[in-house]
Amino acid sequence: MSDLPEEFPSTITTWDYIYDLCRAVSQQVKAADFEPDVVVALARGGWFGGRCLCDFLGLDDLTSLKMEHYVGTAQKADEPQVRYPMPEGSVAGKDVLIIDDIADTGESIRHARNYVEDRDPAAVKTATLQLLETSEVEPDFVGERLDEWAWVVYPWNFIEDMIELISGVMTKADQETFTKADIRHYLQAFHDVDRMSMEIAQPNRFAEVLTEMERREVLTETDGQYTLISSV
Repeated sequence: MSDLPEEFPSTITTWDYIYDLCRAVSQQVKAADFEPDVVVALARGGWFGGRCLCDFLGLDDLTSLKMEHYVGTAQKADEPQVRYPMPEGSVAGKDVLIIDDIADTGESIRHARNYVEDRDPAAVKTATLQLLETSEVEPDFVGERLDEWAWVVYPWNFIEDMIELISGVMTKADQETFTKADIRHYLQAFHDVDRMSMEIAQPNRFAEVLTEMERREVLTETDGQYTLISSV
């Protein structure tokens, strides 16, 4: 998290909330009379939205493009890079809809569009489920606009992101061992993640995350006291 201050807000989302954003994007696509032949979902954040859009739009042609921009929770690479290229001819002559979960700077969606346009499609449109005000790119379709920057924890990324957030606050806090209450306190202090909002969005999963952190040898637990042994 070297590109961010020690304290930054995070928000935890739910499956139902994100599903509604997928529906909102699909309605915009229909209202624009754009009928894509294929949906290109940016891996990994665009996979859920891509599959939902295929259902809402009546499509069965879904492919994926891996653009690496974040190498970890809130850790940016210098430039988005294509890790797994698309198969040759997969979009040639087709109307293409590119979908991602969120645009932060917009670089990932911009690079993805340029990449697809170099492969002779008939037309290309872009969509994101959420758009941060920091983005320099305006997608063609947006499920929701966020006026204030926050790190968004999606349901499909919950354990991964929470492990990084928790290990981060344990590193920054000035103590060696932590109770569950201590960890919750620091999540609230550093990232505005309070117990109630977490339980509403992802009920009964806090203990699951800590258990997984033990399994991955990120922390140890003894008599209710947690000690960080490896940062993520």
